[in-house]
Amino acid sequence: MATRRMVVSVGGPPHSGKSVFLAELYRQLLARKATGIFLQRACPDGEGMWSAETDPRIVSEIRRKGAFSQEFMDFTLKSIENLGKYFPIVLLDLGGRRTAENAEILRRSTHLILISSKEEENELWQEFAKAEGCETIAIFESRLIKRPDGTLDDNVCSLADFSAKPIKGVLYNLDRDGPKDPYKVIISQFADWLITEQETR
Repeated sequence: MATRRMVVSVGGPPHSGKSVFLAELYRQLLARKATGIFLQRACPDGEGMWSAETDPRIVSEIRRKGAFSQEFMDFTLKSIENLGKYFPIVLLDLGGRRTAENAEILRRSTHLILISSKEEENELWQEFAKAEGCETIAIFESRLIKRPDGTLDDNVCSLADFSAKPIKGVLYNLDRDGPKDPYKVIISQFADWLITEQETR
């Protein structure tokens, strides 16, 4: 039987921590499966693994957002189609808006992970993906929890129900300025689930 390949878009409303989530998920997947995982930025927002591994102050100074030009779309769509042929798991950074460009990307995706700081957007995103034949496999609510002094609380623990379909959970403090402790364990468990899903479905 041929190996089932997964092209997984990560989308949701702006400022939900999608890039932080993706960077950690990518690290976790590579730790388990050194080959066969690829992360493709499908949004011209100027981010990448570099922005997850750099001082946030430097990121804010040098990051430059681009636009969904025809050149960008032609390159991105062809890349997704080719990557999906060779990598068992391809992760796509979809960006934060339900646009025609993102619909084209979802059409070439097999699954969507929704990271959302706005609950009212969840159903809209699921329908958006479904219209392009893309199944939502996880919905993570994104919340920032702060101490009275305004700093991020590193004592909170994210949670998820892996028996739900789609998986549902809450990820706390997906922010470059804070520690990974609040979300690292759940994303680690999700990485295990994703690899098993790809290998056994």
